[in-house]
Amino acid sequence: MFEDRTQENIKKEILAGIQPDTGLSTLEGSYADATVGPVAGEISELYKALPAVVSMLFIDETSGGYIDLVGETYFGITRRPGTKARCSVTLTGDPGTLVPAQTSFLTATGLEFVLVDAVSIPEGRTAQGTLEAAHEGAAYNIGAGAIVSMYINLPGLASYTNEEASGGTDTESDAALAQRIRERRQKPINGANGWQYRAWALEVAGVGDAKVVELADGPGTVGVTVVDSNYAPASPEIVEAVQEALDAKRPVGATVTAAAPREQEISVSAVVVISSATTAETVKAELEVRLKEYLSSLVAGKYGTIYYGPEEDLAYTVIYNRILALLLTIDGVENATSLTVNGGTADVTVQPDEVPTPGTVEVTI
Repeated sequence: MFEDRTQENIKKEILAGIQPDTGLSTLEGSYADATVGPVAGEISELYKALPAVVSMLFIDETSGGYIDLVGETYFGITRRPGTKARCSVTLTGDPGTLVPAQTSFLTATGLEFVLVDAVSIPEGRTAQGTLEAAHEGAAYNIGAGAIVSMYINLPGLASYTNEEASGGTDTESDAALAQRIRERRQKPINGANGWQYRAWALEVAGVGDAKVVELADGPGTVGVTVVDSNYAPASPEIVEAVQEALDAKRPVGATVTAAAPREQEISVSAVVVISSATTAETVKAELEVRLKEYLSSLVAGKYGTIYYGPEEDLAYTVIYNRILALLLTIDGVENATSLTVNGGTADVTVQPDEVPTPGTVEVTI
C-alpha cells in the first residue's frame, strides 16, 4: 500500500522542497542532507506500520494476532481451544492383567491415545476401557479399529480393538473468531436476549455453532442446540460444558436447556464421465471436501438466526441440484450419468432438531 514510501524517496522529496533562496545546500554530504536522512527514515517506518492499523481497525480472517487482540480487548472474546477425542476400547488378555492408566496406544499414522482409567482383565478375558487423544484436534476422530499398536507392549495383553472416536475439535480458526467478533458488533447482546445465550454457548471449547430458541417450552425457557467445530452433533462432554456455562450465567428465573442435534447423514453416489486429466479417486476426494463445506454452510445459515419460538424453527433442505452442481464443476468431470443422494434424486429434508453431516461418497466411471 505504501511501498514507495522508502527512506530514499522521502528524503529526495524533502530535499527537493528546500528553496534555493534559503542558502542551504542539498548536495550529498551537506548539512541538510545529513539532517533530513534520519528524519526520512523515521517517517518511512511510520508508513510501514500503517497497514497494521488497518488490520486492527477492520479485522478479518487475514488479520492474524490482531483478531485475538481486538476480540479480547473490546469484546471480551477469546479464541476457543480445541477438545480431545474419546473412544471405547476392548482389551483382551490373561485374567488379572492390569493395564495402567495413561497406557499409550497408537494408530498407523502415529496418533496417540491414552487409557483414561486403569483396567483389570477379568476371568472372561475381555474388559472395556476408554481412550482419550493425547492432543486436541479433529484428526483424532478416528474410525473403529484404527488403533494398531502400543508404545510398550504389556505382558498378558493379547489384543485391543477401539470403537469410533468422537469429540475431537480443532482450536478455533481465525475465520471463525473474526466472525464471532463481527456478530458481536452487528447484533449486540443485552444480558437476556437470544444473542446473549448464543454468545455464551460459543465461548465453550469445542462448540462450532449454536442455535437459540428463546421460548423453547413457553415463557421463561430457552433452548440452545450446539454443534462442534466440525459442524457435527456436539459430544456429551461439550453439551455438559455448555449447560454448566449457561446455568452459571443465565438471568434469575430463566430455565435454559442445552442439547445436541440428531445426525442426518447425507450419502452420495455418482457415476461420472471424466477426462484423462483426473481420476475417480481425485474426483471423490474433491466431492467429499465440497459436500462437507456445503453441509456446514447449511448448518451455519440455520444456526445463525435467533428463533422466538419453536414454530419459527422450521425444517431446512439439502438441495439435490446443488450437490449435482458441486460435482459437475470439479476439474476433469465432463458429465454425470447418475447421481443419487441418500439413494434418491430428490431434495433431502432436514428436521429442526437435526444437522446434515457427510456420509459415504462413492464415485465410479
